[in-house]
Amino acid sequence: MKKFILLSIVSIFSFNSYANFTNDDEPIKKLLMDYISKVNALEKGAKKSDVLYLFDDKYSGNTVYINLSGALVRKNYSKKDISSQLDDIVNDDNYSFKLMLDNVVFLSQKENAGAISAVINFESFIDKKLAEKGTMLMDIVGIKVNSEWKIVQNNMVRVSEAKDIGDCVCYMYGNGETKFVTEVYFPDGLEYSQKLESFQLTKRDGERLLKSHSDEFIWKGTGALFYKGKSIGKVETSKQAIETAVKELYKDSCAKITFN
Repeated sequence: MKKFILLSIVSIFSFNSYANFTNDDEPIKKLLMDYISKVNALEKGAKKSDVLYLFDDKYSGNTVYINLSGALVRKNYSKKDISSQLDDIVNDDNYSFKLMLDNVVFLSQKENAGAISAVINFESFIDKKLAEKGTMLMDIVGIKVNSEWKIVQNNMVRVSEAKDIGDCVCYMYGNGETKFVTEVYFPDGLEYSQKLESFQLTKRDGERLLKSHSDEFIWKGTGALFYKGKSIGKVETSKQAIETAVKELYKDSCAKITFN
């Protein structure tokens, strides 16, 4: 997901944490806190340029993401990548996040460079629903450039521990054009759950119906597919009808569904 690029460089501290860990004699701490406050302000209309100003032009970052299944995703980022992701955050009114300091585990301050490492708990939300929660180990390196401190490096390990909404996968098996079975994998708290569902295309009073064991969809002659009296899309084939139905049934758990 695009959003986790920004998460790899963000931490939000409580007021008490700010007081405990900010010191004028340790610019790396102040740099981190300046970054935090400016990123937090984005949702309130702050400018992207205020955040980017804190990054050195030669910034380099990398993230190792461990998802719920234990699979690894590795990414490398430049300042240009950060700029693009800030655009996504600013322009996406449905996405928000919250990160909380757990512990500062290392700090080193030199005259022209500094480093800080912290364990951070995070939560992200899509349409006010929990998208993901987990823990990050984040390392930031700052350098002094023309009397100002800039973020030049960020290394982060991000571990997902729970998801209520996220990316899903659906496997579809068909028997002709009227009978189908779907196998959907979706985030469910601390792990991914699996659900099998059978669908059958039939007719009633001359009207096409798509039925599962507990739900019924009406497929109009115009191509419009209706569920509980509401149009949920326009389809041309049986496969498209199944995919549209699955998206509707799993809309509270799946931000995106990949069909295989």
